[in-house]
Amino acid sequence: MRIPLFKPWRAFSQLDSFSDEECEKFVGDAWANCRPFEAAMPIIVGPLMFLVWPALVLLGLRFPLVARWIYVPQSSDGAIILLVVTSVIVGCASALISRDFVLYLLIRRELSRADCPKCGQSLRGLPVQTIGEIPDPAKNFVRCAECGKVYHLLDLGLAPRDLVPLEQRRVPIDFARKRKR
Repeated sequence: MRIPLFKPWRAFSQLDSFSDEECEKFVGDAWANCRPFEAAMPIIVGPLMFLVWPALVLLGLRFPLVARWIYVPQSSDGAIILLVVTSVIVGCASALISRDFVLYLLIRRELSRADCPKCGQSLRGLPVQTIGEIPDPAKNFVRCAECGKVYHLLDLGLAPRDLVPLEQRRVPIDFARKRKR
């Protein structure tokens, strides 16, 4: 698995053919489709670790096996400064790590949104069929190519655009430019 530092969408090979702007839009869609507690996770984890870290360090100093691996300055002022600085660093780092972990899970979920719930086969690229002659979103359905089960798109929370393969969703570079005459 690839672990990118600044562009988390580069961890997914499905998004390699897209530009950074398109991937940022995809990440924005993933954040928009997330649950409220998932979006709040980094906001909760950072301050929580800021408060829990000093207690863990002080508790660790009570055990001789742990205390020999923790450096504590001899002066009380130095120990307090070290504890405050490490608390800030650990709080910020844990917020960033939890944000990246949640973002990884959201992108993975967004990529698998158009998968068959029964067999896990991708429904992308399959033709969307409609019952009746009048176009109605409630009557759009797709049949899984692997297991043959029929799914209404609204039941899956999908639109016909979601079943377009990712490679075909690209907008041409010269789209909406004025033609030279």
